[in-house]
Amino acid sequence: MCSFSRNSHVTQSEFPMKKQAVLTQSKLGLAIALALSGPIAYAQQDTSTSEDATIEEVVTTGTRLQGSAAAVVEERKAQAFVADILGAEQISRTGDSDAASALRRVTGLTLVDGKFIYVRGLGERYSSTQLNGASVPSPDPTRNVIPLDMFPASIIESMSVQKSYSPDMPANFGGGNVDIRTVSIPTEEVFDLSIGTGWNTNLSDDGLSYAGGSDDWLGKDDGTRALSPEMWSALARYQESINTASIASFENISLAEAAEINRSLAASLNTQNEVYTKSMAPDIKGSVTYGSNYDLGNDITFGFLAAVDYDSGWSNNEETEEVLGIANGEAVVNQRSETRVTTQDVELSGLLNFGIQVGDYHKLETSTIFLRNTADRVEQGGIETLNSINEDGLSYYDTDIRYEQRELLTNQIRGSHYFPELWGFALDWQYADSRANRDAPGEVFYRRINNRDLGEGIGDLAFQQTRTATTMQFQTLQDDAQDWRVDGELPLYLAEMEILVKGGGQVSKKARSSYSRRFALSAEQVNNEDLVNVGYNDLFSDANITDADFGLALFGAPTATDPNYLAAQQIEAGYGLVDVQVNQDWRVSGGLRWEQYTQVAAQLDIRDMTMIGDPAEAGRMEDDVYGSLALTYQLNDEMQLRFGYGSTVVRPDLRELTEVIFVDPITNFKVRGNSELMTTDIDNFDVRWEWYLPSGENYSVAAFYKDLANPIEAVEAKGTDSDRVITFLNGQAGEVYGVEFEFLKDLTRIADGLFVTGNLTLSDSEISIANTGNVELTNNTRRMTGHSKYVANLQLGYDSLNGEHSASLIYNVAGERIAFAGVKQGEVGIDDAFEQPFHSLDAVYTYYPDFNSKLKFKVQNILGDNVEIEQNGRTIQSRTVGTGISLEYSYAF
Repeated sequence: MCSFSRNSHVTQSEFPMKKQAVLTQSKLGLAIALALSGPIAYAQQDTSTSEDATIEEVVTTGTRLQGSAAAVVEERKAQAFVADILGAEQISRTGDSDAASALRRVTGLTLVDGKFIYVRGLGERYSSTQLNGASVPSPDPTRNVIPLDMFPASIIESMSVQKSYSPDMPANFGGGNVDIRTVSIPTEEVFDLSIGTGWNTNLSDDGLSYAGGSDDWLGKDDGTRALSPEMWSALARYQESINTASIASFENISLAEAAEINRSLAASLNTQNEVYTKSMAPDIKGSVTYGSNYDLGNDITFGFLAAVDYDSGWSNNEETEEVLGIANGEAVVNQRSETRVTTQDVELSGLLNFGIQVGDYHKLETSTIFLRNTADRVEQGGIETLNSINEDGLSYYDTDIRYEQRELLTNQIRGSHYFPELWGFALDWQYADSRANRDAPGEVFYRRINNRDLGEGIGDLAFQQTRTATTMQFQTLQDDAQDWRVDGELPLYLAEMEILVKGGGQVSKKARSSYSRRFALSAEQVNNEDLVNVGYNDLFSDANITDADFGLALFGAPTATDPNYLAAQQIEAGYGLVDVQVNQDWRVSGGLRWEQYTQVAAQLDIRDMTMIGDPAEAGRMEDDVYGSLALTYQLNDEMQLRFGYGSTVVRPDLRELTEVIFVDPITNFKVRGNSELMTTDIDNFDVRWEWYLPSGENYSVAAFYKDLANPIEAVEAKGTDSDRVITFLNGQAGEVYGVEFEFLKDLTRIADGLFVTGNLTLSDSEISIANTGNVELTNNTRRMTGHSKYVANLQLGYDSLNGEHSASLIYNVAGERIAFAGVKQGEVGIDDAFEQPFHSLDAVYTYYPDFNSKLKFKVQNILGDNVEIEQNGRTIQSRTVGTGISLEYSYAF
């Protein structure tokens, strides 16, 4: 399916518009049309059968080399600025299930934490994401960028990764910009169904679950985890504090009477969180897509597309971790743990598009996209801390339950208009309204004493006689965004030059609210014998909670350090761009963009809903002009050389400017903002040589350099001996540089239908960061966090000549990268922690039994590699991944 939006760069293959505009759009549309018609040309040259047989052979003969890797290359070739394009067929061929995993196949891109993309070694903050050309909000509490694993592959038509800056893009551009283009209006009726299942070798071991943790098949909490109505009413009445003393003071009653109210509120909470083991079910996935278009008469065409995708699966991993510290002038282990983590992931997405075209020159499209991603995670296992690490027969047994529901709903409307009577003037416009939510109700944690050392199994377990015998946390986040933009272009002809003048404006607004409440059940007054070898459900039963003599009590008074904040951002921009083609040899593109950026971030004290800190320090405003210049020289019909320069910025995230502390749901580290962060200014330089052969083969070599002033880095702050607290600092200077190689080679000389494609990035980076009172780094000059010196992708593909079989063997690896920087005390330092290369080898086989159906078999992580982080010559973090096997059948009616 091809996009209905002209901004998606493939409009000429949809309802055709008789535009005469030169350069970017018209040539781009022509290039795509030629690329899509490539298989037809090959079939016609290679067969002497009837016309009907030739048409059928287009879909099933051995031309998927062009379909999976070469068709979209025409769009890249026609771009004025350096960009890489990943098409739906390429994504399908590698078997990747979401945008994040698919983008790691692109040259110079690495996948971090399974959710975020690093472009050319720069962290996720340096990469911006758009959905059909519009900005989107994020449901992540510690990042301003949207986790890309939320976008299932089934709704993606293509993805564009632009690596050199152009003025029609937001100036917040570091490593690059990822534009996810969703599927759109078809040219004819389509009805596709697919169903699949999967299994991971780690699932052969029993996993962990709890009451209410295995029945959320739609990925939506049924309310059992959320705060009760009684609790909400009490929080409002008692000004957020439900401690016994606060209730007594407010109601002017005795402590005994207040304690009874406190116990009744505790009983209203869900305290049935006993963890048990269970066998793991296979993954289940399915999707359905239906669309068509209709001729309404009077030169009006109407079309629509609806799609639903569902995926439910389990992961079951073993993890180990160590936290290093410094004692007696040397690095020591302050904490170590061995745990099992079981997660049920449920993904539900829906897409609904409507489009209408009036005549050949005007069209309008709407898109509604809903994404829900839910993770129900249970972690349980042994841990040793400073209190037990040197004690015989003593460790702890922790249980951590986290339920996280992320949602994104976006509504987009866009139009494209062409006016031949106005010298070929074309106008595009778009409005998008989006909302992202994160709901994490009832996160539960409890620690029990184990009378055995770590690794020696489970002995007698005893809850601790502390105020935090168990804790429950409730978090909500809402991110709203609106995006308006308009783009106009006018073709001009002067002597032997073709000129395209383009300009426009954009306004983007974003507002975020984030709230968190933490409660604890105290066992300080409970007899020790009642805490030994007792189950969670039994200890915290309603009978025990409401029994005044048993000794349980509820605590939940907010503090000034709770992670509650409000933030807003507005960007107003205007740009002008000129694209000039000279004598078919030279193409010059360049322009300027003006942006005014306003941001406010305020930490809240929810006890009285007042702002913490100086209001004058909460906001900032900046405006500047950013420019770019791109040169393309056509060496011959097959070869071209590109040069590019762009000046851009990277601004602090909404969350990073507040001093509140969050627990990162991905790394489990505590994260604290820094209100003193400054904007990073970047000068970007690119050069690329490209060779496109008529056979579909192509080769490219690129070099890049980025100079960063005030680069923002995540570093470890001084915390407790067993706690990591991550904060953010501006470095004095930073640079990233490297070379990229990419190729697609036909291997029919070896075997018919065989080809190989791949890419390699070799790069390096350096950043200089000074120590502060709160941060003392071991290495003040080092590589940037997350940067890999090499990234390699290799795919060996095969398409049978009869069109019934296709297969791919895909390899991906990224070099070691700094997970977090090492810290020191005095003259003794701990080295930087490096995430080790993960060697990913996948195999995908697809069988096409007939014209309408296909069966896909996929094996992931064939090598069985694990994720590991090393520090000071020892493995401090390890996570098993396992080998995944899946089978999927799809049918197109």
